[in-house]
Parts: sequence; structure tokens; C-alpha cells
Amino acid sequence: MLCLQVAAAFQLSHYHLPRHNDCRHRQVAITAGAFISEHEEQFDDVIDRRDTAGAFISEHEEQFGDVIDRRAFVRNALLTLSILSIKPDNAMAATDDELAPAAATPSILEGELIVSSPPPNREIVTDDEDMSSTPVTQVSKKKTSDPRFFIAGGASAAISHGITTPLDVVKTRMQSDASLSDLSPPDAALRIVETEGPKALTAGLAPTVIGYGIEGALKFGVYETLKPIFLAACDGIVTDPTQPYLVAAICAGALASIILCPMEETRIKLVTDPSFANGLLDGLSKIVKEEGILSPFQKGLAPMLSKQVPYTMGKQVSFDLFAGMLYSTLLGLTFLPKNGIALEVEVGAAFMASIVACLASHPGDVLLTATYKDSDGTNGNFFETIQRVYQDGGILAFFRGLNARFIHVGCIITFQLVIYDQIKQSLGLPASGT
Repeated sequence: MLCLQVAAAFQLSHYHLPRHNDCRHRQVAITAGAFISEHEEQFDDVIDRRDTAGAFISEHEEQFGDVIDRRAFVRNALLTLSILSIKPDNAMAATDDELAPAAATPSILEGELIVSSPPPNREIVTDDEDMSSTPVTQVSKKKTSDPRFFIAGGASAAISHGITTPLDVVKTRMQSDASLSDLSPPDAALRIVETEGPKALTAGLAPTVIGYGIEGALKFGVYETLKPIFLAACDGIVTDPTQPYLVAAICAGALASIILCPMEETRIKLVTDPSFANGLLDGLSKIVKEEGILSPFQKGLAPMLSKQVPYTMGKQVSFDLFAGMLYSTLLGLTFLPKNGIALEVEVGAAFMASIVACLASHPGDVLLTATYKDSDGTNGNFFETIQRVYQDGGILAFFRGLNARFIHVGCIITFQLVIYDQIKQSLGLPASGT
């Protein structure tokens, strides 16, 4: 008896519902009739029509007021409760357009009985298999940054720069000491150990780990945060993602340069002048005391930018592009396992990115060393430093120590990007290039 009453209530309520989609109501009526007939016993046991309708109306009476006719609302409420209680197995198929809810009208399938626009943070996800719609609550404002990028970037930068500190010492000394500039990196390292002892190869370890840890967190985090923003801003203007990626890398490299300036000046002075200070805190406090707190920025910001911005562009952007190219190429080879190429792609893309980053940033690295190597702070401005380096050896002077830096930067970037991608995936983020 109850199923006949509910079916009749649905047919009557059809005339009270907004007629924005008659075809859709007819389909729901057919589906509801078959469904109610199949589950008649469950409706008789579960739903008491009058009690349910009375409780529902009493709870929502103030909300609906005079907008909805009371009798039509009772019928709609009963039908909605019956449909939402059990999922129909033999629902009649319909197209996405026919099931799409109207923005300003109530929808039975949706479970919405409010005659106003749906909440702004509610979207309807339609399943193609059974054409059922499920309300999904989302955050109204899309998250634009993820701290996991900052964590992965900081950890990978600190680890990679820390374990390659001896290579960095050799490279820096070859750039600043004329007696070592013509030697090969192994010979230069042996000369340093013979004259100053093995401990000299670890000079500047503390400022390197701390400074580059902070710098890496900002560089990777800001870059990954800005990528989707610039991609969205350039949507419809450019089709190649390289240009938005480059702009994001420039912003990330510039911000990281500001943070890195004091640490880098301390590191270079500890390496080029072993008698300068005993460590990070001693060296940093000495710089602030002798030259002022703004000295690292006034003197070193321009050469730092000339190194870090090309370095970031070459490393971050080329790694993304190379990883994407390798994935698209290797996934097309049927004899390779699809889920066993991630590490190979990471290593290959990181190695190629290290070559690009090294070539792009080496002149800036030479200028940075030339700016900081004198402890008396009398290097002059950035353009005077460029002139002095050029007079010392012409264009080739800007690539002095390149062989040592290839080894140093190649190890750093390969380790750093592989570690970064592994940490990123362990934190639940997708691999680069996928």
C-alpha cells in the first residue's frame, strides 16, 4: 500500500516541481516506480510517511517559509528520502546533459530541496557507470602552495651541498688562487691537503648546509608554487609551458639569492682565507661587525643574482622538461617495464639539467667569488668586478675553474634532484615530469 501512495505522491509532486527538464522528471518517475516496486518491503518497514514528513517539515519550516507549498514539499520530502535510502540497481541510463542539475532549482538526484543556488563549495560528480550523482564538498579557495615542496627542497639541497663541500672548496680555491687555477681538480685537491691538511676540504661546511638548506626550501617551494599560477595566467596566450616555468624560476632564484647572500659571503671567506674565522657564527658576526649588517646585500646581491637566477632556470626548468621528454620516450618502448623507469628518468634528467645549469651560471659564480674573496671589502661595485675579472684573463676568465665546477655542480644537481624527487614522492607528491 505504501509503495502505491509514494508513487502517486511522486506523480502529483511532478506538477509542483520546476519544469526546467521534463524529460529528466519522466526518467526519474520510471526509475522510482521500478525501484519502489522492488523494495516495497523495505519501505514498509523503514519509512513511516506521516512521522517522517512531519519531523522533516518541523525542522525546516523556518528555512522554507512561504517559498514552497506545504503539501508539495511533503510529497517531495517522502520521495527524496526513499530514493536516497537505497541505491537503485537498474536505474535507467541517461546522458550527462539530461542529469546535469540546474544552478537555481532543486534537484531530486542531488538530494537538494532548497530553491536557491547550491553552496559555492559544492560540485556534483557524475559517475559514468551508473549515472549517479554524489555531492562532494571542496575547499572554496584552491590551495596555491604545499609545504611538502619546501620540505623536500630544503632537505635535498642541504644533503647534496653538504656531501659535495670538498669539491666546492677545490673549485673555489681554483677560482681565487692563481697557483691552483692551472691544475686539474685532483691535483688542486692534493695541493690543498699537502699545504693545509685534510680539514681544509671541509671549510665552510656549516654555512653551506644551513644556507643552502634554507635556499633550497625557498627555491623549490616557490618555484613549484608559482608554476601553476603563471601557467594559468598565460593560458590562451602561450602553448609552450617553458616560458611560464622560466618566469617562475626567475622569481624563485631571486628570492633565494636574498636569503643566501650572508651565508655565501661567510662560506667563500672561510674557504679563501682559512685565518678569517673559526666557523659560521664567528665568521658571520665578524662580517656584520666590520662591514655592517647590510654589507652582504650591498656588495653581493648583484653577483648572487647573476649566479642563482641562471642556475635556477637551468636546473629547475630543464629538469622538468628533460624528465617529461624521457618519460614520453621511454613509455613508448614496449620492452621496458612501465613502473620501473622512474629512477632512471630522474638520474638522466638530473644529469642533463646539471650541464645546462653549470654552463648558464658559471660566469656569475666567478663574479661571486671575485666579489667576496677579499676580506677588506674593497672589491668595488658589481661592474668594477666584471671589469677586473675581464682584465685578468678576458672572456675565458669567466669560465675559470669550469672543469672543477662541472664535477661539483654535476654531483650536486644529480644528487639534489634525485633526492628531491624521492622525498617528494615519499610525501605523496607526483614525480617530476609526470
